[in-house]
Amino acid sequence: MDIERRALYTALRLSWLSDPSIQVEPWQVENYREMSLPLIFSRIKHLGYHLDKESFNALAENYESPEDLVDELTADDEIEPKKEDQLYLLMFELWRRFEKEKPSLSIFCEELDHQIHLYDQGALTTFEDIQDLFSKLQLILEENSEEGADPESILQMIGQGCANDIEGFLYDFIAEQIESGNYPYAQDLLDSFSDYTSDKKWFDLLRVRLIANTEPRQAPSALESLYETALESTDLEFCLEVLSESVYEGDKDLFLQLVKHCIPLLQREEDLQDLASTCIEFLRLLDKDAEKEALESAINSRATIPDTKPFSAKDPITKILIQTLS
Repeated sequence: MDIERRALYTALRLSWLSDPSIQVEPWQVENYREMSLPLIFSRIKHLGYHLDKESFNALAENYESPEDLVDELTADDEIEPKKEDQLYLLMFELWRRFEKEKPSLSIFCEELDHQIHLYDQGALTTFEDIQDLFSKLQLILEENSEEGADPESILQMIGQGCANDIEGFLYDFIAEQIESGNYPYAQDLLDSFSDYTSDKKWFDLLRVRLIANTEPRQAPSALESLYETALESTDLEFCLEVLSESVYEGDKDLFLQLVKHCIPLLQREEDLQDLASTCIEFLRLLDKDAEKEALESAINSRATIPDTKPFSAKDPITKILIQTLS
């Protein structure tokens, strides 16, 4: 079963919605969810297949997914790939509407993409819709894990059937729950999905962030293990996030150690600006006004440097960074 097939067209539609100048054919990016049944069956007929609701349901009884149905339906026909994809998108939509008792993995993935898109657009009708999907996702993961599948590979497989980065969305969604003060639900999501993620350090970061909001006395000790992970990582974005998290709770010596670790990882002027901004906030909270002003002055003097200009760790600004924090 090719669960990536529908995701490719979902991804194309999302790209087109973001940039309508992209060259596409209308059928590739149409909203099939809003298409009327008469139009769907008319298009199927135009492709050479005569179906109505009753005959489709009878046909679907013999298959477990829309992919299997279309593959078998076209197996003996010399249908060109473009028309087969047109047929597939139409049959997929019929399956989504009528075969609710047989929701294939591709159907689930498409629904997940749909809800993520609505969430990103602020157009969810009810928050419960995406909560229900997360519950179903958790069930799929648990069932496959109990059958012996590798936890990380299960989520990766589901991700292949989605146009969105599912692991990335989970991280962003949980982060928003923490920011909104929805701590119990954030904890529940972390407990449900962390074991299935491939890049666990980001979800460890969320746990520390959650602890900082719910059990602040435990935050410094929780941060120490995160520092250890960051000091072994070459992921600059992660290291900067750990620094940002430790501004309010972190140890000064560990903070400086991580800043020194970050400097060789800086690639562009924009990276330096991000690092310096965090350091300036750290100095402000320590009431190191002179050091803070010195660093601000040094950074302001670079205002004309393009954000995308390559950055060298030998740049004199790095010494100023370290000196103000020492």
